[in-house]
Amino acid sequence: ADGDFDDSGELIFDAGTMSKTTVTGSMSIPAGTAAKTTRMRVSMKYNAAQTACESFSYGEVEDYTLSITQSAPDTQAPTAPTSLAASSIAQTTLTLGWNASTDNVGVTGYDVYRNGSLLASTSGTSYNVSGLSPATTYSFYVKAKDAAGNVSNSSNTVNSTTLANTVTYCASKGNNVNYEWIQRVNFCEIDNNSGKNSGYVDFTSMTATVALGETLPINFQAGFASSSYTEYWSIWIDFNQNGTFDTDEKVVSGSSSSSELLTANVVIPSNAVLGTTRMRVSMKYNAVQTACETFSYGEVEDYTINVLQTRTGGSIGETLGESLDSNPAESYLVYPNPANDFIHISLHGINGDVSMRIYDLQGRLVKETLLNNLDSQIDVSDLAKGVYIISVDEEKEAISKRFIKM
Repeated sequence: ADGDFDDSGELIFDAGTMSKTTVTGSMSIPAGTAAKTTRMRVSMKYNAAQTACESFSYGEVEDYTLSITQSAPDTQAPTAPTSLAASSIAQTTLTLGWNASTDNVGVTGYDVYRNGSLLASTSGTSYNVSGLSPATTYSFYVKAKDAAGNVSNSSNTVNSTTLANTVTYCASKGNNVNYEWIQRVNFCEIDNNSGKNSGYVDFTSMTATVALGETLPINFQAGFASSSYTEYWSIWIDFNQNGTFDTDEKVVSGSSSSSELLTANVVIPSNAVLGTTRMRVSMKYNAVQTACETFSYGEVEDYTINVLQTRTGGSIGETLGESLDSNPAESYLVYPNPANDFIHISLHGINGDVSMRIYDLQGRLVKETLLNNLDSQIDVSDLAKGVYIISVDEEKEAISKRFIKM
């Protein structure tokens, strides 16, 4: 509005060469222009481009008044998105889709919310969600927004459960539970007083809830028919959910001959995969087991563990029993070896009367007695020099060792 058309940007439309048809164009009012009344000039010149202040041979010029006013602020929010739905649901991903919102000026995008928190923003009417946990339920809703920052009401809420991991686990069991078995397992919400079963039991219908980084007590107990024996305990949790019990997934190991409740601590790694997975509790007589072993005496039980990012409730359990021995003594020791006049026999985890027999290398019985103490001294001064086999017989099986008589 300074009385001329010379400033940059004041030529707001140039149609170029025209014809007899109607020409349509558009002009933009620069942002920040103050409200005012000013001049608009429309010029049509034959066969050449004109200037704003030119007199030419053929054509015409018309002047108009242009009133520029301040636009009213946009305070109208878009309509809420509709028909939100989830599709292509997998273990860790799904796709959300919805119907577009409308707005008096224009919708610029959508905010996607998961479990009440903003997950992402998108300009389209669909969004691929990733990084989810298997077998977990999530809630989603969407809001529309415009350039002025107006936000719509929420769409309908969709609750969607991801698929569980389809993994299979190796078999493991004890072939004989007549003498010992897993009596009880107590971990977070699980407290299973199962008693004697068939050597393996699938208790995966029972779930313990844990959270990343936690250290939690687990309690377990052996059951014995009569005598107690040294039992080796191993517990694995498949933290990476790949269907195998890796070496670094063994959370408990040790042994005990106690029939009382035992306890140990389970550490949940901070990088464990979220969601449900398998815990295996294995008790084997007199030797360390592997996760996929079938052994003579003992029992195996499987449970479900649900790994959360942070704990939102549930029981963390408590220490109820005596500590598991991570460095147990051998259940059957013969010393000194070689021996002169006496040998000592130490029996740990074998109670009751036990028969002891000594054989020479030809298999002839040379001495026999009954041991009724955990530590016994045997006179071997009457034996000739040589190598002998000493066998102790408890109710399950004979255990043999060699010793040298000097």
